Amino acid sequence: MANFPPVRRISIFVGNLGSGKTELAINFALGLAGAGRWVALVDLDVINPYYRTRYVKQRLESLAGLEVVCPAGELLQADVPALSPAIYGVFADVERWGVFDVGGDDVGSTVLGRFRPHLPVGDSAAFFVVNSFRPRTNTVEKVIKMVRDIERAARVSIDYLVNNANLGSETEPAMVAEGHNLVLKAASELGCGIAFAAARQDLATGVQELLPGVPVLPLQRFMLPPWERSEE
Repeated sequence: MANFPPVRRISIFVGNLGSGKTELAINFALGLAGAGRWVALVDLDVINPYYRTRYVKQRLESLAGLEVVCPAGELLQADVPALSPAIYGVFADVERWGVFDVGGDDVGSTVLGRFRPHLPVGDSAAFFVVNSFRPRTNTVEKVIKMVRDIERAARVSIDYLVNNANLGSETEPAMVAEGHNLVLKAASELGCGIAFAAARQDLATGVQELLPGVPVLPLQRFMLPPWERSEE
């Protein structure tokens, strides 16, 4: 993950529904694990019943160096706001790197507030994922409002924006570059940084050519709709 901003031990990903934050959190965690770190991917999403890291737990844990922290047993597939007590261990263990996928919007981010006292001072960072093609984040003003709402609900400050502009299978590199212009303006207004842009693996090279100097995270697809998902 060369050229990325300094990575803190605890990385928190938030964003509105449809931002792609879960896919991004998974790929970010895999990048850290690939660099030789012991990584826990924590499912803090109590909002979206269809796109949660818990649904690909077995697949992800088969990849070396990655642990998925989510409700166990019967609660694994339950559509209830259950949280694993193992989350506290991720905060406490200084040898373990944590990537947190937090539920969408300010309502979903409220759950993060209960863990605020456990965040390591100076060793955590919060990322707001922006998909400029979603209605609630398609203008600078809307991005700013969403960030402020989430900050109030979660009781954390957003350190970085992440450009994840996409229209699913219809995405082209130029769309990601277009979204980056909006993210630049929003970050300037918010006074925060831009961590990186994200793009599907097959688009990453083209995006990098359009955004020289901006780190690009290639995304492998894990999150599938229920009708495409095989049982694990």
